[in-house]
Amino acid sequence: MNVPFPHRAPLRRKAAFGLTVFVGFWVIAELTLRVVGFRFSTNVETMAFTFPIDEFNDNSEQPFLQRDDHLFWKPKPYVLGHNSRGMIGPEFTDSKPSGVFRIVCIGDSCTHFGPDSYPEKLQTLLNESAPGRFEVINAGCIGYTSFQGLTLLREQVLNWSPDLVTVYFGWNDHWLAKGYRDVEQESVTPEASTLKETFESLRVCQFLEWSLNRVSAPSTLSMRVEPDEYRQNLRTMYDLCSQSGTDIWYLTAPHAFEHGLPEFLRTSGEVADPTKVAQLHDSYNAVVRTVAEDLDTVCLDLASQFNDMDKRPLFVEDHIHLSDAGRLLASKTLLESLDRHGILDQSSRTDK
Repeated sequence: MNVPFPHRAPLRRKAAFGLTVFVGFWVIAELTLRVVGFRFSTNVETMAFTFPIDEFNDNSEQPFLQRDDHLFWKPKPYVLGHNSRGMIGPEFTDSKPSGVFRIVCIGDSCTHFGPDSYPEKLQTLLNESAPGRFEVINAGCIGYTSFQGLTLLREQVLNWSPDLVTVYFGWNDHWLAKGYRDVEQESVTPEASTLKETFESLRVCQFLEWSLNRVSAPSTLSMRVEPDEYRQNLRTMYDLCSQSGTDIWYLTAPHAFEHGLPEFLRTSGEVADPTKVAQLHDSYNAVVRTVAEDLDTVCLDLASQFNDMDKRPLFVEDHIHLSDAGRLLASKTLLESLDRHGILDQSSRTDK
């Protein structure tokens, strides 16, 4: 004999009533927040970095940076010498030309800019010594850290079948973060973007995000990319390149702070202690050397090389970015390494 459960119907009614109350509260809250004009965007448009993207655009000859869901920002195509991909230099195809050794240089503004950046100068030197056999792509971008470089490598660079990737980071990695480190910044993955955009459009979700941000925002100073993260980013770059059969060389980033510290470092909030910025930067260069040694790959130690020279003609006024002479020296160092490793002597190559 079946025994009736007299409480089943009331439980269902209670559940339905609770759901109705919840939905009603959500709808009322959503409408109220919209009526009062509350909005809190959590997408890439509101990310806060030490690197002032919008301010940089406002003070440039022509605004050339745009926000990006994956890289945080990137140069605009066809602006100030950038090609259709937003990279300085001539157009290139994803498919590497037959018989060509392709080199992709990733890095920050020290790689990105010239006039006549060191990747451009390297291309000129290679054209003189081995016409038509080498292609150098400048994939550097102002303000980038190794975190952004790793993203660029994973999502784009390795699709171009490079034979060699060179890596020149360090400066932006150890500038102070505004609130969140690069790895904590909110970015969008392709598979999640539609669902994410849907939730972000709801004011209630925005209000909850705003509340959580106010409660959980870090109060301690931290670098955009902490030393351990920097080390891991460099190692992951190596792993990705190895999996695709691509060589990777690391470059240390020289400076000339013994001849003066740029004034903006004292006022921009990029460093906690301006008197120790040289020591801090040297510690990041030490990470590069250690990673290269551990992985048994090439480290072009520009920092040590420049230390043995008169640095003053090798840098512009900020003592961070290389002058024309400094960029030429960096390109010659790369050329000599290509020669030393027998790459210039190779008369034929098999495409990957």
